[in-house]
Amino acid sequence: MTTTERTPLVSIGLPVYNGERFLREAIDSILAQTFTDFELIISDNASTDATNAICLEYAARDPRVRYVRNERNMGASYNYNRVTELSRGKYIRHAAYDDVLAPTNIERCVEVMEADDGISLCYPQMSRIDEHGRIIDTFTDSLDLPETDPVARWRRFHELCDADSMCDPVFGLFRGSVLKSTPVLGRFASADVILLAEVALRGRVHEVREVLFFERWFPGTSVNANRTPDDRAAWFDPNARGRWENHCPHYRWLTEYIATIGRAPLTAQQKLACLAVLAPWIWKNKHGLVVGPAALALKLAGMERLAIRTSARWL
Repeated sequence: MTTTERTPLVSIGLPVYNGERFLREAIDSILAQTFTDFELIISDNASTDATNAICLEYAARDPRVRYVRNERNMGASYNYNRVTELSRGKYIRHAAYDDVLAPTNIERCVEVMEADDGISLCYPQMSRIDEHGRIIDTFTDSLDLPETDPVARWRRFHELCDADSMCDPVFGLFRGSVLKSTPVLGRFASADVILLAEVALRGRVHEVREVLFFERWFPGTSVNANRTPDDRAAWFDPNARGRWENHCPHYRWLTEYIATIGRAPLTAQQKLACLAVLAPWIWKNKHGLVVGPAALALKLAGMERLAIRTSARWL
């Protein structure tokens, strides 16, 4: 039986758009994993650079690599959801075209997940690297949630993470059944935070105490390259540009948190307790909840630059 005919234990989904600069290094780090029972699904958002040729080269060389190409740029949300939909593994990991994995990244996370069915996401500690691969800084204990009670995990999640937090655990190893029970990545700014919140409600989150993930941080990365609310929203969904919620993101995040609680397999009592946890979140984000509508009013009044400066303060 060939590699392509059997179902791999792990699926790694790599969405990409014009990633020729770092793509080879990212793919090489994946194919060099000590854990080899995986498939690599690359979904190309109609790149106009050498991305297509690079992907075809790797797909021809290694049967674990599957390459699909969209007819046009559908945005990051569509592309991440696409690789998730195509994934066949028990576990799923998303990968970025410019990040690098240490050789034992997948192996260490699989060991943890196989030993404990109650863990929905396992991720290693992370260092940020610059465009030349030099380490900038290291993040530890960013979203370790060992609590068995989902309400306690929900409360702890909101203590540790918010829409302006580092979201490196989203590049951890998800339990496939948990990830596919969520909307995955919504078509709005900071949708990755909402995904982490929903996954945390559905199972524990475990941090491997080793630096095994290197996230590229340079002017061209998505966060740095998209500074305005419209630009950031359009990175997730090209059709999102100009939406009112781009200037009032806290309202969208609040409704998404409520929807997440509604979808979770919790008792009515647990759902009410989780809703109560949002009260401190509302107080913590009161400035954004007030400033958002003010920025939208400025935009509607034709004061675009002032609206951008106002809303960007809270993104």
